[in-house]
Amino acid sequence: MLTKVLIKNFTLIDKVEIDFLSGFTTVTGDTGSGKSILLSALSLIIGKRAGQNLLKNSTLKCVLEAEFNLSNFNIQSLLVKNNIDYFDQTILRREILPNGKSRSFINDSPVNLDFLKTVGEKLIDIHTQHQTLASSNNSFFYSLIDNLAEQQHIVKNFNDTLINYRDLKIELEKLIRLNTSLKNDNDYLLYLYNELNDVKLVIDEQDIIENKLKLFKNSEEIKSSFSQIDHILYSSDDSIENKIFSLNSILNNISKISDNFSPIKNRLDSLLIELNDIKFDLNNSSFDFSDDDSEIDKMESRLNVIYNLQKKHSVNSISDLIIKQQELKSKLEESGSVEINIDELQKSISKKTHYLQELSKKISISRKKIIPKLKSELESLLLDLGMKNASFDFKLSKIDDFNRYGSDQIEVLFSANKGIEYAPLFKIASGGELSRILLSIKSILSKHLNLPTMIFDEIDSGVSGEMSNAMANMMLEMSSKMQIIAITHLPQVASKGNQQLSVYKQNSLSSTSTMVKQLSNQERIDEIAKMLAGDLISDSAITHAKELLN
Repeated sequence: MLTKVLIKNFTLIDKVEIDFLSGFTTVTGDTGSGKSILLSALSLIIGKRAGQNLLKNSTLKCVLEAEFNLSNFNIQSLLVKNNIDYFDQTILRREILPNGKSRSFINDSPVNLDFLKTVGEKLIDIHTQHQTLASSNNSFFYSLIDNLAEQQHIVKNFNDTLINYRDLKIELEKLIRLNTSLKNDNDYLLYLYNELNDVKLVIDEQDIIENKLKLFKNSEEIKSSFSQIDHILYSSDDSIENKIFSLNSILNNISKISDNFSPIKNRLDSLLIELNDIKFDLNNSSFDFSDDDSEIDKMESRLNVIYNLQKKHSVNSISDLIIKQQELKSKLEESGSVEINIDELQKSISKKTHYLQELSKKISISRKKIIPKLKSELESLLLDLGMKNASFDFKLSKIDDFNRYGSDQIEVLFSANKGIEYAPLFKIASGGELSRILLSIKSILSKHLNLPTMIFDEIDSGVSGEMSNAMANMMLEMSSKMQIIAITHLPQVASKGNQQLSVYKQNSLSSTSTMVKQLSNQERIDEIAKMLAGDLISDSAITHAKELLN
């Protein structure tokens, strides 16, 4: 429960410290006195985002602090899990600096605003008519029905699974996009590989073709050269061969005279043998040049294919092209893994879908069972609040996909009078009717929620007379199970509080400050009498105030 609030340098407040008691606390004050400031401070303490111009003195920081007794509430695990020291008396603090930045603390440990809000929402439920009107998505009706059906844990399990399911679907979409991209890349890789594979490259092929092509293109010059060589070596009268024969004949004669000349003769014989070998090689078929232009075209075409492939892959040899071909083959073999990942992910999503369908079906069945009880209980409470003919119709319809509450779409229809057709609650109910309906809902919830503190901000707006007394009794009954704080303008409600706080303005020559104080018994009599009769308090108003308090 909330035990203490400290507010410093906030809007019209210099410094206020408020001690809260258990049970039912009422907060009263004139219109414009600053009751909303207290609510705004509490909202900021439990994680609401700060607006502009909140500092009374713009040169000093604002401090908003709330102390809670958590001895009977299971909050310890949440704090310890997030490395926050736990104490039965836990303090939430918000500081707003002159530069507009804010800081958040729990038991003096810095926390981010989201975590402060997570903890704060487990400690205080601040309820205003305006906020509820804005919540026309019926979200709290899901909570109400599921709490009555005692299936909060199942719904939480569903929601946790749904978050995981949606994460998996996002991952699947990413993988599908990646796979499409990779498939396009794979198609191109396959094209490049097939292009190289179809050419059937051979390691030394390029050098062989280039050399052969040079020979073919220069055949006439080579033939002419061969002819000249033949003439010089063999064909002319003064050919080298003939001259060597002549020399050999001379040496043959003189070698008969002396063996000393035999080695020279032998060397000349070797020259003749070498000349014959040269002649044979020159006439060898490997130097037989083709005059077929198509053969040259074929070789040039083959070289162009090789050159174009080398240019495309930025390499300079057939060996490099063959290496590229092997690399492409490896990439193609590896590209199937993404398909496997997608297949596994789709199986996981399918399992999650089936599980969510089973859970949502179970959740929906429980809701349908509990709705008649909720309808009966709500209508009974509203009967006590003077809405004798109020009637509800809760319509559950199945949606194709999932929402955070399952696969149900809920529509809350309402009729305040007999013979009036049902219509959406928030469109047809008046302000006074909504006040009583929402209080009835909170009354039902209070029996099922283990919430330390519930705050009502003028939920009795639009209600007066006997009905205000009935609403006050309902809040008083709720306060037996949790701490109830009600900001009210009705004396019937204010008088039911175990504790009454008064918000008022204090004026000085240079400024105005909002103050808060706990009223004594006599002060409560005067305050309630004032609420009954205005500034001119009569004896009858005093008597009436005492009767209300008693």
